[in-house]
Amino acid sequence: MKKIPIPFLVRKTLPLVYTLAVLLTILIVFVGYSTWRQISQVLSDQFNQQQLILARKISDHVQNQMTHLQITLLGLRQIWEKELFDIVLQPERIFSPFQNLMPGDLLAIMALDRDGRVIGQVRSPEWTAGSIPLPLTPTLIPYRESESGDHRVWVGRTMAQGGKWVLPMAVPFENKRQDQIAGALVFIIDAIHMAKKADEGVISGKSGYPWIINSNGIFMDHFDPEFVGRNIFVVRGLKNPRISYKKIDDLTRNELLKKKEGTSTYVTGWHRELIKVTDKLVAYTPIPFYETPDRKGQKRLGPAAEFWSVAVVAPVKEVSGLVRSLIMDQAFLIVIFQLIVIFSTGLFVFISNRWSRYLKIEVDNKTEELRRSQEKLVHSERLAAVGSMAGHVSHEIKNPLMAIGGLAGQLKRSPQLGEKEKAKLEIITSEIARLEKILIDVRDFTRPTIPKKSKAQINDMVRDQVHLFNPLFTEQHIEVKTELAPSLPEFNFDPEQIKQVLLNLTKNAVEAMPEGGSLTLATERDQDSVLIRITDTGPGIEPEIKENLFRPFITNKKKGTGLGLAVSYKLIQDHNGDIRVETSPRGTTMTVVLPLENESDI
Repeated sequence: MKKIPIPFLVRKTLPLVYTLAVLLTILIVFVGYSTWRQISQVLSDQFNQQQLILARKISDHVQNQMTHLQITLLGLRQIWEKELFDIVLQPERIFSPFQNLMPGDLLAIMALDRDGRVIGQVRSPEWTAGSIPLPLTPTLIPYRESESGDHRVWVGRTMAQGGKWVLPMAVPFENKRQDQIAGALVFIIDAIHMAKKADEGVISGKSGYPWIINSNGIFMDHFDPEFVGRNIFVVRGLKNPRISYKKIDDLTRNELLKKKEGTSTYVTGWHRELIKVTDKLVAYTPIPFYETPDRKGQKRLGPAAEFWSVAVVAPVKEVSGLVRSLIMDQAFLIVIFQLIVIFSTGLFVFISNRWSRYLKIEVDNKTEELRRSQEKLVHSERLAAVGSMAGHVSHEIKNPLMAIGGLAGQLKRSPQLGEKEKAKLEIITSEIARLEKILIDVRDFTRPTIPKKSKAQINDMVRDQVHLFNPLFTEQHIEVKTELAPSLPEFNFDPEQIKQVLLNLTKNAVEAMPEGGSLTLATERDQDSVLIRITDTGPGIEPEIKENLFRPFITNKKKGTGLGLAVSYKLIQDHNGDIRVETSPRGTTMTVVLPLENESDI
C-alpha cells in the first residue's frame, strides 16, 4: 500500500482547516455579540437599581431634614407658650437659641399675631424679602386640635422670594390664659440649600449625578448651577436645542410629578461639561413631605400638599462600555487563538526567514569589523614603511641639500653674476627650502607621539583659530560663521595636537575656496563625545580622492605634500577619536569626534 506523504496531506487539508476556523470565528463573534447585548441589559438594570437606592437615600435625607426642622419648630412653640406673658415684648430672646440654624437650613424665624402681623422675627443677613403668603392664623386651628395632638405642622409650597427659593412651615400657638389660638410661629426654609445638602457628594458610577425638582418642575438642585431655580421643561431646550427631550419630559410629567418611583432611560443633549447627545440611565423616587414629624405608629400620616422628586442619572456607556470592554477582550483572545491556528505554518516560515536575516546581519557586521581592522592594519603597515623610508631619506638627502643651499646662497651674493643667473639661483634656493619642509613634515608624521592631555575648553581653541586666520579670511573674501555650543564642558585632550588638527583642516577649507565663500566652525556635544565641524562652500572632494583622503602623500594640490590630513587623522586616532567626511558639489564638512575623558583616563 502506497503511503501518502504528510506534507501533501497538510497542503490538501489546510484550506478546509482555514474555512472551518473562519466559520468558527464568525459563530463565536455572533454569540459574543448576543451575549454582550444580554449582559449589557442585565447590568444596566442592576446599575439602575443601585441608582434607585441612591435616590431613596437622598429622599430619606431630605425627609429627615424636614422632620428635624418640624421637631425644632414644635419645641420652639413649647418655649413660646410657656414664656409668652413674661417676655412677649422681647421675642428675639426666645429665638436666639435657634439662630444657629441660620444661615443654612433656615432663612427666617417669625412670630405672627392672630391677625397675621409680625410681632417678632430673626432673619439671615443674606436674605431680604417682602411679605410671604402665609395662611391666616384661624385656618391653622386644625393643626392644634387634630388627631395627632400637638405634633402636626403646616407645610406650604416651594416659592421664589427675595432671590431665594423658600419653603415655609408653621404651627399655631395658644394663649394658655385665654385658652385660644393667639398666633403662629413660622420657619422659612432655604429649599435649595436643603436640597444641595441632601445630595452633596453623591456620584453614580464614574460621572453620574443626582438632581431634584419640586412639585412644579423647578430644579432645586442640579450638577449645572444654571439649571437651579429654573423650569425643567424650559431649561433643557436652552442648553442644547438641537435634539428632542420628549421622552424625559413625558417621564417627568407622568412619573416624577405624580410621586411615582421607577427606572428608565432617556436621551439628553449633554453630560456634565460635554455638549453631546448622550443616552442616560435614570432612577427616580418621590420626596414626600408630611405634616406629622413623628410618623411611627401614626394611623394617618397627613401628607403635605408639597412634594419633591429626586432622580439619579448616569451615561449608558459607563455600563455598556464596561461590558463591551470585557467582550472585546474575550473576542480578541479568540481571534488571536484562531490566527495562531490558521497561520502556525506561516509562523515557522517567518521564524526561519527572520533567523536567516539575523545571521546575515551578524555576518555583515563581523565582515565590516574585519574590514575596518584590515584598513587599520594596512594603515599601520604603511606608516611603518613611510617611517623607515623617511629615516633613510632624511639621512641621505638632508645634508646634501643643506650644502647645495649654502653654496647657492654664496653665489647669489657674488657681484659678477648677472640678473638671469641670480634668478636661477633664487629658484634653486626656494626649491631646496621646499624640500627641507617636506623632510620636516615627514619627520613629524613618522615620529611617535603620545598626547599630553590636560583639561581645556574646545570653544576657546576654535575662537583662537578664527582670530589667527582672520587676515587670511579677509584676503580671500571668506565669510566666517561660528556656532559654538554654550554648555560644552572642559575635558582632557592635548591642546597643541588638536590645535594642529584644526589648523590643517581650516587651512584646507580656505584653500578649497580660492574665489571666496563661507566657512562655518561649529561645536556640539553628542552623548559622550564632542563634535567639531568645519564646513566650507567649495566644490567638494572628488570620489577617488575621498577614498584615500587620510593616506600619506595623497593630495590634489599642486604644491601639497599629502601629509596634512594624514597627520591630523593620526593625531585624532591617538585621542581615540575619529574624523568624518561629508562632501558634495556644494561644499565639504570635516567633523572631528573627540571622546569626553575623565582625569583617570589621562
